[in-house]
Amino acid sequence: MAATYVLLPALPPRTTVRVTRPLKPRWHSIQAKMFVPADSFQGRSPEKKAAIALRTMFTFVACKVVLSQLAGRGRGDIGSYNAEQYAALMELLEEKPMKDGDEWLSTMMRKNKMLAMRIMEVRAAYSIEDFEWEMCRKIARQDMKDANVNLMRQYADVAFAKQTDGNNEAQIGAEKK
Repeated sequence: MAATYVLLPALPPRTTVRVTRPLKPRWHSIQAKMFVPADSFQGRSPEKKAAIALRTMFTFVACKVVLSQLAGRGRGDIGSYNAEQYAALMELLEEKPMKDGDEWLSTMMRKNKMLAMRIMEVRAAYSIEDFEWEMCRKIARQDMKDANVNLMRQYADVAFAKQTDGNNEAQIGAEKK
């Protein structure tokens, strides 16, 4: 077979040709995001589900902060600053568990509007000013990594125990005695 050559026109002087390669997508790029089925969280995104859980946690934290304020903590030997409001808040916390922060606050609003408003203000301030978002992200990532390593170690322990002992009753996640 004879090679066929094609002559291309010459480039004008001082012309630079730059050849670029397409970038390889990385695991954290937009193209590589995981698909989460819409029915996983009642049509909500995982981020929305986490935001709702955080809002309930912020409500609980706000209740604890307000309880502390109402008890007069940090005020020396003065004692309770507002025993009536303290009792009202403690009563609702004991009477109705806080599964959903907004629903719980709605109940508090019907019973004591001023106290509910105070809790809403504290939870908003806490989420904006005091909550360590970056620390939460780091802790969540590290906890996930540690949990995965621990589960893999437990699995390896069980797998190797079966090979050496023939023990079929060992289970992953079972506490060691």
